[in-house]
Amino acid sequence: MKMKKLKFFLTAALPAAFVITLSAGASADVTLRMSHQWTENNAGSQIDKWFANEIEKRTGGAVKIKIFWAEALGKAKENLTLLQQGAVDMAAMSPGYFPAQMPFYAAPNSIPMTMDEVPHATELMKRLMLEVPIYQEETKRNGIKALFFHHLNPYKLVCKEAVTTVAGMKGKKMRTWGKDMPRMVQAVGGTPVTLSLPQIYEGLSRGTVDCAPFAVDLVVNYKIYEVAKHISNITLWLGPSTGIWISQNAWNKLSPAQQEIVAKTGLEAAERDREAVIEAGKKAISTLKAKGVKFHDFPAAEAAKWRAANPDFFADFIKEMEKKGWGDDARKTIAIWKEVTGR
Repeated sequence: MKMKKLKFFLTAALPAAFVITLSAGASADVTLRMSHQWTENNAGSQIDKWFANEIEKRTGGAVKIKIFWAEALGKAKENLTLLQQGAVDMAAMSPGYFPAQMPFYAAPNSIPMTMDEVPHATELMKRLMLEVPIYQEETKRNGIKALFFHHLNPYKLVCKEAVTTVAGMKGKKMRTWGKDMPRMVQAVGGTPVTLSLPQIYEGLSRGTVDCAPFAVDLVVNYKIYEVAKHISNITLWLGPSTGIWISQNAWNKLSPAQQEIVAKTGLEAAERDREAVIEAGKKAISTLKAKGVKFHDFPAAEAAKWRAANPDFFADFIKEMEKKGWGDDARKTIAIWKEVTGR
């Protein structure tokens, strides 16, 4: 994103998305505990370290963020409750784990096979948070605020044996999450298996799953190449990843000036994250080849066959949200989604 666009986003987004009126008693010296679902060595985790360090520096040491990595404070699916109960102040968590509580934020983090490029995630979340009111309502209802979202490289088909056709998926057990990924697997005769991130390695090692959609840099970080040496070039999922969230109560501890610093630094972090993730993906391919991983073509015709077999995820999302009285927001969400991705 050009700096001019970033400045426009800051000007447009801060009043609605981040700035609130605080009492005069807001604390001037705060340490915020962040529960993190990823390990410390990921590209995105390095950005979170930068973010925490910058917050401390830019607030003159008045606001510190202490990060607890790899689910040290709680499992990934517990983070929303931990935030709401005040057990943690911040969390690096994927909204896709909370489709019931956060259906609108969960959708871009869950719906498969609808994006092609990493920058699509940046543009999509920027527009949704600015243009669709339900996104601010959803965070308010849950007592949290979204500061910024991480990116992921495309989740390719990573398997113990080469799979290069839709027919080859029949009977395969695949790691999934959320409510839409399982349906994607079932559409081609596979069996979905819910596993958390730390369980993927063991799941592949023990045969609990045969495949796992994963980004190439994460295959390196989690050493998945030791138990699965075949990657097929089909993007099964791509979208905004882990969000950095803060509880409303923790946000209220910050002064207005501190809130503005946190908000602006978060947006800078998102830009840094995108570039770091893309670069990590490029480096990972050569690393994996050196580790003996084989990359396979998945013909375009076969990929199209898989997409055609899938349910209409967009239509299903709109229908589900209509039942809750949010049909207009859902239709606007999908319209923006299609504009961003060109689909």
